[in-house]
Amino acid sequence: MLILMIGPSGVGKNSVIDLLKSRHKNLEFLPSVTTREKRNAPGSTHIHVTKKKFLEMQKRGEFFECENVHANYLYGTLNSSLEKAKDDKKVFIKDIDVKGAIKVQQFLGREKCKTIFLDAPDEVLKERLKKRGESEDMIAIRMKRYDMERRFKNEFDFCVENIDIVETIRKIEKFVNLKRFD
Repeated sequence: MLILMIGPSGVGKNSVIDLLKSRHKNLEFLPSVTTREKRNAPGSTHIHVTKKKFLEMQKRGEFFECENVHANYLYGTLNSSLEKAKDDKKVFIKDIDVKGAIKVQQFLGREKCKTIFLDAPDEVLKERLKKRGESEDMIAIRMKRYDMERRFKNEFDFCVENIDIVETIRKIEKFVNLKRFD
């Protein structure tokens, strides 16, 4: 099974993933490939490449899906990752943008792919972006995408407001029934 975490920048997707992974040792992270620079913060890792390398990978057909997000940062899901996610004996988790999530779930089906949309009020999201060191310009760019992302909210299996991460984790564990995989 694959669990996809979707939501606006600053909502805590990686924090939720990291906490879930610490509580469920069988949960394996599937990284995205990105041209975004690395952050100096703990969290789920991505595969960071140059734009040139990303475009070469795209040309070779290595991505199931890819998206240009936030100021020309490219993100992609590797075909090899989705092949791993077909394994019925394992549970995988990854963060992904709204359009990619819809494509992946259509490909894997609702039985093998659970989609979770995390949200929070704009003021909370903006404050979290500031705390992680985003510039005012980048915060403005990221916030411009919020409305578009929220329009897809009802496409996903489960929506939760991530204000209190402990409560968020409890709700996600109950929804996905992660205990059955421990």
